[in-house]
Amino acid sequence: MRYVISLNATWLVNSAAHMWGNRPYEKGISPTENRSVAIAAFGEGWHNYHHVFPWDYKAAELGDYSMNLTTAFIDLCARLGLAYDLKSVPESLVRRRALRTGDGSWLDHHHPDQPALWGWGDTDMSPEDAADLSNSK
Repeated sequence: MRYVISLNATWLVNSAAHMWGNRPYEKGISPTENRSVAIAAFGEGWHNYHHVFPWDYKAAELGDYSMNLTTAFIDLCARLGLAYDLKSVPESLVRRRALRTGDGSWLDHHHPDQPALWGWGDTDMSPEDAADLSNSK
């Protein structure tokens, strides 16, 4: 019974991380970024990043260990000489990919001061449309 529960919990993590969440790096694939799964699975909920950048040992774009205990463990092993040749993705590449193929949530998270891409106050809204909206009350 313990084995069956363990397998189902593992599959639930993978299923949830492919169904619910944002797709900040590639909106055309099913894996998502799911904070709840990341907390429950010690950092394994950042599937969109992992599928777009599979060579990054961190499997997430996180600067600290608060949501990715697996990375903390790998870093500890590296300090002890047990892990080496750890590869990661340059921040500039992550940014370019997120802006090119993501769903916009990366920009919302990293640059909340930037205007929205769609909706009220669109950056591409014509001055006439903006005037129509502000005049209609």
